[in-house]
Parts: sequence; structure tokens; C-alpha cells
Amino acid sequence: MKTWAVIVDTWREALARYTLLGFAGVSLVFMLILTFALNLDIVDGSLAAGTLFGKALQMRGRTPAIETVVSTGEAVFAGLLYALGIFLAIFAVASQIPNLQRRGTADLYLARPIGRTHLLLARFIGAVTLVTANLVFLCGGVFVIISLKTRVWNIRFLTASFLILAAFLSFLGFTYLVGVLSSSTPLSIMLPYALYMLSLPLSAHDKIAAAMDSKFWANIIHGLYWIFPKSAEVGRDVTMLITGKGTPAWTPLLTTLAFGLACLIAAVAIFRRKDF
Repeated sequence: MKTWAVIVDTWREALARYTLLGFAGVSLVFMLILTFALNLDIVDGSLAAGTLFGKALQMRGRTPAIETVVSTGEAVFAGLLYALGIFLAIFAVASQIPNLQRRGTADLYLARPIGRTHLLLARFIGAVTLVTANLVFLCGGVFVIISLKTRVWNIRFLTASFLILAAFLSFLGFTYLVGVLSSSTPLSIMLPYALYMLSLPLSAHDKIAAAMDSKFWANIIHGLYWIFPKSAEVGRDVTMLITGKGTPAWTPLLTTLAFGLACLIAAVAIFRRKDF
């Protein structure tokens, strides 16, 4: 019941700050645009013609199979959601820990019969439920709209949303660590996204390390690759899974989750020792 009470408080805070409504509003607008802007003419399982925002889609040569069109379109959308969605999700929950540590708020929570570890983990679960609800609403809505329009039910699109959620969990753990250390909402937004941008080129760590003059710096590059989240690799796996061109690799996914877990454990350890 204590955990549930903290989760409810997390949702109430998101509603009070219009975070949840903003997420839902943006998602609803996107789905309405997709519903009325995209029109496809399917003949014998192939795309014969189509319009997007009133502009005819150019069909050169042999008409592509509708399954290919759907999976490619969904992969493009998932790629956009992977990059932009992680940032928006971090933006939505970044203030939770700094607000929790404000004088008055911290006193109110810690006066209750709940331990600090329990409190922080319950807030984490609350943040996860918030983002998961929005992800389910947006991805589920897009999936239903596209499937009804094309009669192609690409279940791999829904499966790929779990990879996006896994990547977010890793950055959420880092966000909580930054929040506990700094009590700053701006830093809790900027540093996780800076980490996301920094981790992208590290996918080419072998080439970068080979260009280094010193073996010391080459080892640093390799070390950063294995420590930081594998943003590029997980994004690649999202696209491959949706288009049916491959299955997710376990190593990038597990090491990405391990980074988030390590950050969350560190955040809990530091939060337990903070003086309020």
C-alpha cells in the first residue's frame, strides 16, 4: 500500500504539472494527423497509389508490396520515437527527484512510515508507469490506425516498443542519479540527453580507438563504450525488428539495462545518506 500511495502521488504530480496531459495531447494530435493525412490505395496486396497531406506518393516502377510499405513506415516512425521519445520522457520525469528533495516535500515524505529506499524506488516505478502508459497509448494508437488502413497487422512494431522502453529505463536510472546528486531539474534533463548523444558515436569505438595516438586513450574509448548505454545499437535493433531483417542482439540490450540499474543503485545509496 505504501508503494501504491507513492505511485499515485507521482501521477498526481504529473497531472498537476500538466505533464501527463501534455504527453497525451501531443500523442492524440499525431494520431489524428496520421488518420486524416494518410490515404492508401491497395490493389492485390500492393500499393497502387497513396497520398500524404494531400500530396500524391510517387510510385516508380513496380508497385511495392503493402507489407514492405507498412514495415518501412513503422520503422521510420519508431526511429523518430526512439530519439525524440526518450528526450520527452526524460523531460517529463526529470523534476521528480529534485522536487522530492525540496525542503518541506522531503520532510513530508520522510515523516511517513516509509524508508528512503522504498520511497525512491516507488517514485521510480511511478515514473516508469507514466512513460509506459504514454508509450502504449501512442504506439498502440499508431499501430491500430495503420493496421486498419492497410489491413497489415505487423505485431513486430508493438514488440519493438519494449526495446524503446528498455532504453528509456537505462536513461531514467541515470536521471535519478543526477537528480539525487544535484537536486537540479535542468541538469537532470541536460546530462541524460548529453549522454544519449555521446553514446551514439561510440558504436564506432573500434575505428575511433584505432585513430588514437595513445593506447591509454584507446582503452578509454573502449571502456566508455562498454559502460555507457548502447543507444545506436538498440535503435538499429528497433528498425531491424520491425522490418523483419533481424532480431535484437542481447549484449547491447543487457549492457544498456545494466548501466541504468547501476545508476539507480548508486542513486538509492546516496539518497539514503543525504541530510535533509
